[in-house]
Amino acid sequence: MNTTRLLLAATTLGLLMTASTASAADSVPPPHVVAGPEERGRVHVQVDGDALYGIGGQSFLGGDLRLLVDTAVWRTKHATGTLGGGLSLVYHNEPTFLAPWIDRDQVHGATHRVQTLAVAAHTIHMGAQRRFALGFQLQGGWNYWRSDYRVDYDRERLAGHSVVDRNTFVVGGQLRASYRVSRRIGINMELGGPFPTKSSYVNGMFQVGVGLTIHLR
Repeated sequence: MNTTRLLLAATTLGLLMTASTASAADSVPPPHVVAGPEERGRVHVQVDGDALYGIGGQSFLGGDLRLLVDTAVWRTKHATGTLGGGLSLVYHNEPTFLAPWIDRDQVHGATHRVQTLAVAAHTIHMGAQRRFALGFQLQGGWNYWRSDYRVDYDRERLAGHSVVDRNTFVVGGQLRASYRVSRRIGINMELGGPFPTKSSYVNGMFQVGVGLTIHLR
């Protein structure tokens, strides 16, 4: 009899603790836009990391690491709109193996592009759970371009090395689509590039990318 009472007491206590834990978890807002009304002034923070392919002076590979902070500014039954801003760090590398017209036995080197950009974004979050998002982002900032090559023409007895670099201001935009697959993780795609104010050799022409989104808050 006493054993039965002890088992019942332990079971009851376990159920109460489980319910309390679940209630506490439910009270913590999810780290992403929700389907219902957003808490007034609530701030969302996410990080996007993308692998890139694009065209500058020639084809390039690269990466984009982007921090975005935003908040809900409007809501309908099927969508929520957020407005925010952030920072983006972009790197492009134009290797000779992506330029088949270059003889890699005679030409060695690569072109590099580094961009540090401020970002302004408007995003529409759609669906019953607001899992799908489509946004447009304006971005602008510093662009550093460096061309570093060595040529060795044995038959002509000609060899040399040259480095040319430029610092420019770049402004552009991009479309971003994403899908949240879990509470904190999503996948995203981007398509964009700089506005044509400078040579594409220096600023780049366009880029596409795919990667992961991490919802921090």
